[in-house]
Amino acid sequence: MNYASEDLIQEHEGILYGLQILEKMVERYNRTKSINVDEVNEIINFFKLFADKCHHGKEEGLLFPEMEKAGIPKENGPIGQMLYEHDEGRKYIKSMEEGLDKNLDFLLKMLYNTLIFCEIIL
Repeated sequence: MNYASEDLIQEHEGILYGLQILEKMVERYNRTKSINVDEVNEIINFFKLFADKCHHGKEEGLLFPEMEKAGIPKENGPIGQMLYEHDEGRKYIKSMEEGLDKNLDFLLKMLYNTLIFCEIIL
């Protein structure tokens, strides 16, 4: 029997893999000074749909309320910290989307900053 928390852990591994792909994209840009915009769109969609809507949706809609019922505080506790990290991640993804509409230098700055943020929270 699998626990729901095991599914969340497996999903988290998928998100980490997505971050590795993002890191490789930045490394490739640093070597070649070119970027595949379609690949950037795909990784943005992965983070929006899988990481945010699917994974974070389960945490925010199911896990965190149950944690609160069990006595874990939302404010000034792990739930609040995770909600903050989810919101920050959404901001970075939005910045990446906006970067696609501006220019590649701006986009690469956003990709790099996203990687830095991810290293902080992981």
